[in-house]
Amino acid sequence: MTNNFLFNTKKKLKNGSVKSQRQLKVGEELRHLISNALLRESFYDEHIKNNNITITEVNISPDMKNAKVYVMPLGGENKIEILNSLNKVSGRIKKIISRNISLRQIPRLNFEIDQTFEYAHKIHNILENIKK
Repeated sequence: MTNNFLFNTKKKLKNGSVKSQRQLKVGEELRHLISNALLRESFYDEHIKNNNITITEVNISPDMKNAKVYVMPLGGENKIEILNSLNKVSGRIKKIISRNISLRQIPRLNFEIDQTFEYAHKIHNILENIKK
């Protein structure tokens, strides 16, 4: 009996490289843990405390030592202040998530603003202009 289902377990990145299944799993687990940490813990920072922050994606480097955490504040306001605050408390976030994940080494967290929403809005506007 042959298997009729062919699953592509690798995801292509923008630069042409391919993410492994382990990178995808660890990235998704980190995304959940960071979201829970931001929701439940107190960081004594008004920008983090007063804004709802969405963790859209976590990209792990192939050596599992670095992670880019893409964030977007609700409404897209105060992006720079929130980004600076998150990068300041990244060590504390790393310590909090280390209790709940079993990795040999917890990756260094680098927070960045997710640009995909703005890019999608730009494409939407272009397509709307074409319809007219």
